Amino acid sequence: MKTGLMLNADLMQGAKILATAREAESMGFHTLWVPEIFGREPFVMAASVLAATERVRVGTAIANVYVRDAMATKAGAFTLADLYGDRFSLGLGVSNVVGNELRGHSWLPPVDKLEGYLDAFEGWQLQFPATGQPPVYLAAHGPKLIDFARRRTNGAFMYLTTSAYLAEAARELSGKELLVMQPVAVHEDLEEARRLARRTVRIYTDLPNYQRAWRAQGFSEADFKDGPSDALLDALVALGPRSRVQEKLAERKQAGATHMILIPTNLTEARTPDWSRLEGLIS
Repeated sequence: MKTGLMLNADLMQGAKILATAREAESMGFHTLWVPEIFGREPFVMAASVLAATERVRVGTAIANVYVRDAMATKAGAFTLADLYGDRFSLGLGVSNVVGNELRGHSWLPPVDKLEGYLDAFEGWQLQFPATGQPPVYLAAHGPKLIDFARRRTNGAFMYLTTSAYLAEAARELSGKELLVMQPVAVHEDLEEARRLARRTVRIYTDLPNYQRAWRAQGFSEADFKDGPSDALLDALVALGPRSRVQEKLAERKQAGATHMILIPTNLTEARTPDWSRLEGLIS
């Protein structure tokens, strides 16, 4: 199983981002992933990280399809793949209703939006010679998007789901890659680990799409109404002493994960990953 790292560039100063990327490369991470929320622009960020490193792959996780049209996305992705030795991976997603409305976009049914977007992406003839071929992955949680990812992309991202649901998704993907965005909270004190994890998961507990997904996976409103319950945290996050975290990662691999993207909740005062907490978690 490949191991990646979510490089949360929005938390760090520019020079620190690049130093963190080089450190992650030296530790043996397969891919560094940069997000798109409301902070740094992901293609600019990916280009900067690619230029600062030599071997590690870099990808977007995720680039929001509402933010730029399919032609701009394809031009950006193939430019990065061409310039940096085919080390770029393109992760796409629809984000959510709340985030896109804040950007001023009208929400469309996700599969309808993506069908048109991928049609335009695949049909656009690049206006420059391109030697790279970036793989395309899709953030997909529900069955319709998982099926779309199987049909039209190289695989799917999953985030904040149970291992049982991952196993079901792996079967539906029929051999396509399953990339799991996995929060990790390594601490010898289980309650402190849960505190770290709760800080991360709490961001999502008010979002209707995550609430629907968790209900479908067997949780109730009580598990997320006033912040994530211990049961929800233990199901979604690799937390606790290192051995317990390793067991959770092994469980995810057994469920069908082919690429584990670690999202460290243990951060230093400089908002960088605490590397000592990640030792032994890279496969």
